[in-house]
Amino acid sequence: MSTLTSGSTVVRLGGNSVRVRHRTLAAVVGSLAVLAFVAVWSAATGSTALGLERTWAALLDQGTKGDEFILWELRFPRLATALGVGACMGLSGALFQNLTRNPLGSPDILGLTQGATSGALVAIVLTAGSLQVTAGFAALGALATGLLIWALTRGGDPSGYRLVLVGIGVSAILAGVNGYLLTRTNTIDAFRAVYWLTGDLSGRDRSQAWTAALVFAAGLIVVMFLSRGLDALRLGEASATGLGVHVTRTRVIALVTASVLTAGAVSVAGPLAFVALAAPHIAARLTGSARSFVLSAIIGALIVTAADMIAVAGVGDRQLPTGVVTGVVGGLYLVWLLIAQRKKEVMS
Repeated sequence: MSTLTSGSTVVRLGGNSVRVRHRTLAAVVGSLAVLAFVAVWSAATGSTALGLERTWAALLDQGTKGDEFILWELRFPRLATALGVGACMGLSGALFQNLTRNPLGSPDILGLTQGATSGALVAIVLTAGSLQVTAGFAALGALATGLLIWALTRGGDPSGYRLVLVGIGVSAILAGVNGYLLTRTNTIDAFRAVYWLTGDLSGRDRSQAWTAALVFAAGLIVVMFLSRGLDALRLGEASATGLGVHVTRTRVIALVTASVLTAGAVSVAGPLAFVALAAPHIAARLTGSARSFVLSAIIGALIVTAADMIAVAGVGDRQLPTGVVTGVVGGLYLVWLLIAQRKKEVMS
């Protein structure tokens, strides 16, 4: 049973009810449609262009063995990894921005990406580890950074500008550590490190796609349970407490969840810059609401998938690392965001 209200629908299931805003629903459906188109187009293009007709035939198990091998064995794992990594980053960014109530709240700004970089550099420089070892160390670095930020903000309100400032400070320290680690390596390991620091999806297999998908699924489940508490926290700590929300527990779980999502994404694809920052902003503009967790994940997946498609097209006959595309586009978006915010402040 559903009851229509102004601009929204209240769906009642048993004793529970969920309010669905029409604008949010339209944004989610539209974004999913665009994502599906980009995903199919990405699968159809590459060094060996299949085209849409051959791609559809291979998807329906009606194509040639060669086309099916290219699609399912070469392109599908990379595409699935892009979708999972982008969703993790988008959801992580939405969590951080809701937790900090700050438009600059993201793993890039708060230092978790630098923490993952430190972990990866330790693996590359000190242990000469494989890709799997590097990914594991990167995940540990991101998680350790998240715990460090929580410990440094535990004495006060771990939200707003306090969390952002602590994160920026931790990020600056880790940047210095990373620079030192790079000076302690040889040329070959330095090349490996710099390439990993750029972020890329080439050579990803099904196991890495599953890793990103499972991390995202776990994070989304936690966010669903935290949804009410995060909504209440936007009203202020006193109001949230009055509504029966355990403020400290909600914040800690949200911070840990966002850290795990970041760790999962970075361990698989490296630090793809600005995805976690841009996705929640785009989602908020589409819905007109600061709470857009699912849409942020969809937009994150769309950004990474589109960026990887552009990276595969490359410049001339050379492919680009995926992180180069997200870095350029994300950097331009950040500049535009700061200019727009400045204009808004002047006008107000």
